[in-house]
Amino acid sequence: MTLTAQEIIAKSSFQSKELIEKILNAKNAIVTAHLNPDGDTLGSMLAIARVLEQAGLTVYRIMHDKVPEIYEFFPDQELVLCSLEPEDLKKIPTEIDLSFSLDCGSIARLGSAGNVWQTAKTTVNIDHHLSNPLYADLNWVDPNATCTGQVVNELAKALSSHGKEIIIDKEIATLYYITLLTDTGGFRHSNTTSKVFTWAAELIEKGAEPSKIYNGLFNQIPFRAIKIIGDALNKLTYEKIQHKSGKEINIAYTSTNREDLERLNASDEDTDEIVDHIMRIKKIDMCLYLREDEKGSSYKGSLRSACDIDCSQIASQLNGGGHARAAGFNPEATSFANLKEKVFEIIANY
Repeated sequence: MTLTAQEIIAKSSFQSKELIEKILNAKNAIVTAHLNPDGDTLGSMLAIARVLEQAGLTVYRIMHDKVPEIYEFFPDQELVLCSLEPEDLKKIPTEIDLSFSLDCGSIARLGSAGNVWQTAKTTVNIDHHLSNPLYADLNWVDPNATCTGQVVNELAKALSSHGKEIIIDKEIATLYYITLLTDTGGFRHSNTTSKVFTWAAELIEKGAEPSKIYNGLFNQIPFRAIKIIGDALNKLTYEKIQHKSGKEINIAYTSTNREDLERLNASDEDTDEIVDHIMRIKKIDMCLYLREDEKGSSYKGSLRSACDIDCSQIASQLNGGGHARAAGFNPEATSFANLKEKVFEIIANY
C-alpha cells in the first residue's frame, strides 16, 4: 500500500524520537549508500557519519560500489569501505548497534552492503523519497525535503537539542551542499525553492565553496566519459508511445552495452550523465537510458519525465525508485529489447 506524504511524515516523526534515544545509547554504527551512488546518497552518508561521530559513536562507512572517480573530492571519501572486498569486511565488528541507509528505497538497492546493514541490532532508513516503503526498524523519511542531506541536518539538530552539540564544520557544510546541488540539478529543478537558497547561503557561511563543488560535480568529466556519452547519443532514437488514454508520449531512448564500455575503455560510472544530456531535447515528454551491467542478464535503467508520468512509480515496478521527474532501477532482463518493451508497456499503462 502506497502511503501519502502526510502518513510517511507522521510515522517518521514518531519513530525519529526513538531513533534519537537509540543514538544517545549506542556505541557504534554503520552508514551506507545505494547502488551506483550519486551525490545525495554518498554526501548524506558521509555527512551523517560525521554527525554520529560528534555524538560519540564509532562509525563505519561502507557501500557496494567503490567511490566513483568524480566523487573523490568529497570529504572523508577515502574512509569508505567496499562490501565486495573481504579485507574491508573484516574491518566491520560482528556487533553493531545501529545501521543507517541513506537516500535508498529498499534493502535490495544497497547491493552487497545490505547484508552488512541487516546485521545491526537496529536498522535505520533516512530518506526523502515519497516512494520509500519504510523498510527499516526505524525510519526518518521526509518527502517535503529537497534532498536526503536536509533530513540528516534535521537529525543533527535533534541531537543538539538533546545535549549532543553537533557543529556544522566546513566538511559537513560541503557534504550538505553537495546533496543539495545534486538533487536540484545545480539549482535547475522544480524543487529549487527560496528555502533551498536560504540553506545554501547558510552552508556557504559555514565554509562550503560553491564554485569548487559545482566544478567537482559537473565540470570534471574524464575524457573516456565524454567518449561513451557521445557513443550513446549517436545511437539515440526518438519514439512515440501510445498511452492508454489515447495521448501520444514522445520518448527518447538509447543504451550502452558491455562491448561499448570495453571498446572505449570506459567504466559504469562514466555513463551517469547520459540521461541528463538526452533530457535537453526540445519538446520531449520522457527519456530512457539503459546500461548492460552483466552481459544479457543485469541492467541499470534511468528514466526522466517532463510530463505527468511519475518516474518513481515506473521504477518501483522494476526494482528501483526515485523522484517524480527522475528515477533509476536495476532490473533483470534477457535483452535490451525485452527490457525496453517492458518499460514502454508500463509507461503506456501508467
